[in-house]
Amino acid sequence: MQLLQKLLGKKLQNNGFVGISYLPDGIAVAVSNYVDNNKLRLNYCEFISILNVNDQPELLRDLVTRYHLVNYDCHLLLTADNYRRINIEAPAVADDEMSQAIRWKISDLIDFSIDKAVIDYYPVPVSMRATSTNMLEVVVSPQELIKELADKSTHAGLQLKVIDIQETVLRNLAVLLPENQRGVAVLMLHESSGTILIQKEGRIYLSRNFDIGYRDLGLASYNSGNDTQNSIEQNNLALEIQRSLDYVESYYNMPPISGLAVIPLAENTQQLLNILNDNHSITARVMDLSAIVDCDILLDDSTQSKCAGVIGATLRYAVEAL
Repeated sequence: MQLLQKLLGKKLQNNGFVGISYLPDGIAVAVSNYVDNNKLRLNYCEFISILNVNDQPELLRDLVTRYHLVNYDCHLLLTADNYRRINIEAPAVADDEMSQAIRWKISDLIDFSIDKAVIDYYPVPVSMRATSTNMLEVVVSPQELIKELADKSTHAGLQLKVIDIQETVLRNLAVLLPENQRGVAVLMLHESSGTILIQKEGRIYLSRNFDIGYRDLGLASYNSGNDTQNSIEQNNLALEIQRSLDYVESYYNMPPISGLAVIPLAENTQQLLNILNDNHSITARVMDLSAIVDCDILLDDSTQSKCAGVIGATLRYAVEAL
């Protein structure tokens, strides 16, 4: 993003990567450093709960000092409500004219001035259908918001190098799964929303957000049979998953995705798997990050549920090197 080029100062020694995300109730942070054979290893990961947002700067500065993070490249992860994704047909222009052409094309599709927007984009795989065209996934965010988050990071002493999004960090984690070469689906649920991402060999084929979270599913009371609304939401979640799988299989002529990897919830993950497997015939399993990420720290379900994204953010270049 062009905004970042104005924010980067003198380059210091890079000891590794710190992924950070500012959530409504705290800060998620993960730190990976280089070890033997130039491999990355996750050595610190935590969600720090913050009741008062005004306490955030002081806590962040303390974190940077305590773990000597000034010599780490910082990858700032936006939350899903920090940006919009817009799928458009790729403008037929030269590469150096692409950003301007995209701005013109999406100017009427956002609710803030395009002149005050930060945009980025990535190509969408081309369908096997004869009538298909080249498509782009455009990421757009208010410049003021990006600068606020960037300033918060740099004022704490972090070397901000990358601004990342939910889709690409989930992709970074999915690439580590054994099904990567034939295609894999990943489900991540937050309290009141969720995301399903389908990728193959590092390319994102589909990413969908939906307004169903673990709070809506009645997981703690699963099998009680008392809450009709919870059952409806469970069915809706299963439909979102199945429609996504069917779409990718049909539109891209991809062999069926054999299963669904679920980012752990803070609790009741097994109940979610039971609902999907037993009631909806979706082959789902837990995606235990401690089993696929090189680390020597304990990653419990609560930490993974809050920090999966920032862990993926630290793996950006490690995944590209695979």
